Amino acid sequence: MAGSTKLDQQFIYFAKFGSEKADGKTITIIQIDKWFKQAELFDRRLTMTDTGVLFNEFESRTITYPQFLIFLDKLNKQKKIPLDVIKEKLQTCGLPGVTKKKEQDKDKEQENKES
Repeated sequence: MAGSTKLDQQFIYFAKFGSEKADGKTITIIQIDKWFKQAELFDRRLTMTDTGVLFNEFESRTITYPQFLIFLDKLNKQKKIPLDVIKEKLQTCGLPGVTKKKEQDKDKEQENKES
């Protein structure tokens, strides 16, 4: 199972994900949506449309980590999702592109080698 990583470190990982030019200091809505999807935050209550509308309030193509924290706070208030739940899921979803299923498959493979 994926371990816990600090939110600011996860921000850097996902801000760099999918872009060779990215320095990890700012993140796009596409990267946020990938992160939220991996963290399994999207459901009937929260959609990519919701995150897109909220992101557009910043009037920029990218946002910084302090702005991202404001983004999460606004999301909490608008969608009534507890902030600690949002942050916990974002911190524990693993590195970009590493899903829980991939982690489980890796664990099973390791167990089979040890048997």
